[in-house]
Amino acid sequence: MVFFPIDVYAARPLSTDDAGVVDTGHIEIESGFEYVNQADKENNLSLVVKYRFIKNLDFGIETPYKFIDFSQASNVDGVGDMVITTKYHFLDEAPNFPALALSFSVKTESGDDDKGLGSGEVDYSLNGVITKKINKFITHLNFGYTFVGDPKSENLNDIFSYSVALEYPVKEKLSLVGEISGETVFDGDFDDNPLSGLVGLNYALSEIVSYDFGIGFEISEASLDHTITTGLTFGF
Repeated sequence: MVFFPIDVYAARPLSTDDAGVVDTGHIEIESGFEYVNQADKENNLSLVVKYRFIKNLDFGIETPYKFIDFSQASNVDGVGDMVITTKYHFLDEAPNFPALALSFSVKTESGDDDKGLGSGEVDYSLNGVITKKINKFITHLNFGYTFVGDPKSENLNDIFSYSVALEYPVKEKLSLVGEISGETVFDGDFDDNPLSGLVGLNYALSEIVSYDFGIGFEISEASLDHTITTGLTFGF
């Protein structure tokens, strides 16, 4: 996707996925930095590598590294929970119909849960993806369900997730982006479930490198106060 910047869909800084997959035989690498402001402040680094082996199906692995400043404990840093993802693109966009894809991901337990770097359990997620270009706007809808690992010390519910994102190409190399994303366990009031927004941009520095920047903000009280994210995407 990064070989043709004008057609880049749902790239960083969006968390909302798009219906496209990496070109066959090519590698896409995303490197990102995120600052999270809440009771415990975090500085997170991430590296995502994607590759497509066969038609319409790609694979990816995300490796996070976290620096956590706990308000009531010693600071820690280390590798977080790695995520392995595969996405299948099963329908191309048509004039009156969107592109469709389905992704499946496994969140591992690689992060040290005793230090707060991971959950200590394996989670499995399914995510449906819809992408449609409407005039100059590119829209994306995601609907997902996460089967949450059940640690012995807690009784956790599975999570339904959803998001909507818009991209607007200002110029050939520059796009403005925005999204609203949330999660719910179908319990509690509005402020008991995370709902947040993000605004940002994506700029193609060259045919193989793009830069992104985004600012996230809370909508419900269960969300992070605010986040700042930036990164680079490489296509080979």
